[in-house]
Amino acid sequence: MSSVQITHDANLNFLVEQREKEGPRETAFGTSGRGSMAGSCSRRMSFEALQVEETDPITETTLLAFHIGTALHELTQLAMVDQWSMRTEVAVDLRPLGYPISGHADGVYNPYPQSSTTAIWELKTKTGFGFREAVNSGHPERHEVAQAAMYGLAVSNCQYVHLVYLAKDTTYGRNAVKAGQTVEWFLDMDEPVPGCDGMTPRQIGTAEATRIGAIMHETFEDRMLPERFIPDYGIVEMVPYPDSKDQPWRCRYCQFNALCATLPTGQIRLDDILLRTKGD
Repeated sequence: MSSVQITHDANLNFLVEQREKEGPRETAFGTSGRGSMAGSCSRRMSFEALQVEETDPITETTLLAFHIGTALHELTQLAMVDQWSMRTEVAVDLRPLGYPISGHADGVYNPYPQSSTTAIWELKTKTGFGFREAVNSGHPERHEVAQAAMYGLAVSNCQYVHLVYLAKDTTYGRNAVKAGQTVEWFLDMDEPVPGCDGMTPRQIGTAEATRIGAIMHETFEDRMLPERFIPDYGIVEMVPYPDSKDQPWRCRYCQFNALCATLPTGQIRLDDILLRTKGD
């Protein structure tokens, strides 16, 4: 009997090939900014908008987690379609509001059939650890409220944000989490969000849309690469290595880690640096 990893390697190669074949998802209306940028590092947003070649491949574990998350995401959308007649993957355009942003809302449905109001439904699959952290905090993450709320700004008659965290694995011991468990927040667009300094979804969405719009202007009009800045963290002076435990953790998982680490912290003129873009 010999020890082999044929199935393991086939699985990994398949996931890598599928991701390369699919490529980055286009924004709904060809805008430079996308809704999923909410809460991202300013510089990462610029790299994505410029379609800069990634320098750090996604790990095997992350690829598999994406695949599991997508499968659960699609299953849960089907359930909401069946039970609530929800529309899924709804194209949303913020250009009429003055922002170069578009995207696809996970769902839009009417929570109160007797009225004409609608709700943006946004699903985030979480690891057991991340799910437990959200339950313990008692409130959603601001950047995930921001993404859903930005979509709500542009959807007709939208008065609510329905943000759902879905656990995609099981943990044991204290505060155990079961796969498929949810924690949900049904938020009025004009009422304060728990844990968000008294701001409403409308205010949070407007603030983030303004920030993304400013970064897109800085990138394409001013021809400047933004500073390394992560909301709720601040300026990133030193980029941590991917395999370290240093903060901020988002840098460790960023596909532009190696590139960003070679550049200064502050703004940089795009004409002064050489960036390899996809397709070059």
